[in-house]
Amino acid sequence: MIALHSFYILTHNGETILSDTIQRQRTENQNSSILFYLDANLCLDIVSYFENKQGQTQSKTNVEILILFCQQYNIEVSSKFGSMELCKESLNKLNIAKYQDFVNKITYTFDTPFIETSKLNEQIFNYYVEVNDTDSRALECLFPLQLMSYVTVLKIYSLCKKNNPSKENVIKNLRLFLHWSNKHLNASMASEIQLAIRIFGGDSRFKKMIALDKKGEHPDDIFRVLWGTAWDLFHMRMVHFSAINTCIDQVMYFITQDANLYTLFKTCQLQGAIPSSGQPITSFVSYDVEIQYKDVNMVKDINDILTTFTLERGYLNSIEQLDIKLLENLRATLEYDIKNMAF
Repeated sequence: MIALHSFYILTHNGETILSDTIQRQRTENQNSSILFYLDANLCLDIVSYFENKQGQTQSKTNVEILILFCQQYNIEVSSKFGSMELCKESLNKLNIAKYQDFVNKITYTFDTPFIETSKLNEQIFNYYVEVNDTDSRALECLFPLQLMSYVTVLKIYSLCKKNNPSKENVIKNLRLFLHWSNKHLNASMASEIQLAIRIFGGDSRFKKMIALDKKGEHPDDIFRVLWGTAWDLFHMRMVHFSAINTCIDQVMYFITQDANLYTLFKTCQLQGAIPSSGQPITSFVSYDVEIQYKDVNMVKDINDILTTFTLERGYLNSIEQLDIKLLENLRATLEYDIKNMAF
């Protein structure tokens, strides 16, 4: 029996394991198919595998295990959003030719019977998966949600640079962040709040998600890292969206090799989601407060602050359309401030 020990696997209910889970899921949901949703790094690994450019033996082995698993259990693979992240022409525009190439190669890799000695790029490649303007429009439609996430992680970074994320600043930084979310962003971004608590709470593992581990970096390099994190959080929102959308009859598993993303979401459970008048769905997750500093009173204070914030947000209209102009203004202001910080 094949098992996916080399990957981190998440659902809307947090961490899971395979392959026994797959068998149980098929028994419980006879009318539901299973879908593996791949993150961008894994999509890139698979394209490299197709092109026979896999640099590390372990990476090649991991991809082959994933291929065999999907073929054995007849599992559908979704690579489109991961490929979109890799094939952007600009922040909300696709390079259709590159995107077509990625989707074709990834789909062909999973559809071709696995032969260990075979090199896919040496086979006759007559394979075409349709991509069109619908894919471009999908990226444009989802961009406001990604922009909101990016602006939010910009704010986390800015606060950390202004107020060192040390023990004495945990509560201060959290209050400032939630005040900004409420009064300026006018939104409650549950996943980003969770990330903020981890970082403000001193967990150094998550510093690289907002480029705090980088010294002397050019601001544009910082912004690229933050966009990458916004995409990571977007991928998890798509997992949550599939869980509450009654039109989707697939059980989705998110496959990643990102230990930080896995740690952030492994204990999370989806509570609900609210559509924003035609805009992308916004999901809400519950989680236990985890900080590095061993202080029971601080954890209690954080929970109290979050409870108050949740109640305040509950009184507001949470199905308003996303205000693109507001988000762009916040983005411009925060990027300007960060560019003027000492690095």
